[in-house]
Amino acid sequence: MKVLVIGNIGFDLMAPYLQKEGIETILTITTREPLNAQYADKAYFFTSDTNPWPLVEFALDKKVDAVISISGPDVANLRDGYVKDILEGEFGIPVLANPLEAVQVAADKEKTKNFLREQGFPATEGHVVTSRAEAFEAAKEYGYPLVLKLIDHSGGTGMKIAKNRLELITGFGDAERMLIEKYTAGPEFSVEVLNYGHKTLPLLPVFKGFTNYQCLHPMERVKLAPAPLPETDITRLRSLARDVISTLNVQPTGDVDIVWSEDGPRILEINPRFGGVTALSMAASGIISYHALVDMLLGRWISTDYQFDRHFAADMPVFSDIEFDSVKELLHLDGVFRVKIQKLTKTSGRIALKAKTMRELLSTAYEVARVCDCADCFTQLKSLPEQLKVVAA
Repeated sequence: MKVLVIGNIGFDLMAPYLQKEGIETILTITTREPLNAQYADKAYFFTSDTNPWPLVEFALDKKVDAVISISGPDVANLRDGYVKDILEGEFGIPVLANPLEAVQVAADKEKTKNFLREQGFPATEGHVVTSRAEAFEAAKEYGYPLVLKLIDHSGGTGMKIAKNRLELITGFGDAERMLIEKYTAGPEFSVEVLNYGHKTLPLLPVFKGFTNYQCLHPMERVKLAPAPLPETDITRLRSLARDVISTLNVQPTGDVDIVWSEDGPRILEINPRFGGVTALSMAASGIISYHALVDMLLGRWISTDYQFDRHFAADMPVFSDIEFDSVKELLHLDGVFRVKIQKLTKTSGRIALKAKTMRELLSTAYEVARVCDCADCFTQLKSLPEQLKVVAA
């Protein structure tokens, strides 16, 4: 069997599982560096972000038996939805990727908001406006502060907070359409859900800190999993995320961002892909999502067969450029699960940690903070459980 894998982040976890099954792999490299190319039988650079046809032609040229998408950005998932439509519909080649209909909804904030309302899911209050006049009317309806979001951006990209009329005018800028939401205060969570063939498995929720006026990207925050909540609340978050993902038919994986407001959990966003919490979800749950995709491909995906092996897990951002020698030192520390180098506005990467006890997790976090010269991250991590306990009470 020969499989084309689209996207290379996380392929190092998938490759050994594919090899054990005797599956030949062709990998498309979509990052600037040839990350994980050494784990594939053959690897090729691929730069098309939106056009599905080069990938379709590539799959046909290489005579692959199946395709798996582990792409990151929503724009790539839209492309891969078209790849799925074409290869499955016209050539009978199975493609493990989000159905086009699902990703078209999840990648568009207006369509997501409409879907949630139509299906009766709790969502943050908001609607799309097309002019400053409509924005001013939204301000009258919701009151300040307001959250301004671009329709087709995810992960907090381009989001702004308007605390008054002047900031609303500045934030709206020259946009033709914008989603305006009532600012909803509370702790934020993400729940990753594996879903295929009407069988779903929500992993343990990740606590991402609290809503803030600084619009700090979720990947630039210290995060903790499983969320330090009572089991009844963990079950509630998992059930809500499972129902959203299965109703929209996001597959093979997606995650749901949720804010716990004073009125209870409200959905912020649906991400039709592996996301920024994937490493943390896997570490806390003891389930390797990339292995699950291989099981789906081979027709042996039974969600109830997967059992949680719970750990404490944390994600620590790196705020300064990280040297190669520091990466090597981090990878040799007990309890370091993954190191990801990714340039964002304020950070250069992040480190996922994993331990059987909170004490062991904090010990590893202390060593990571020493290597990365980031004492604040350790201090924040240490305080997160107590902060959430106060909010929950």
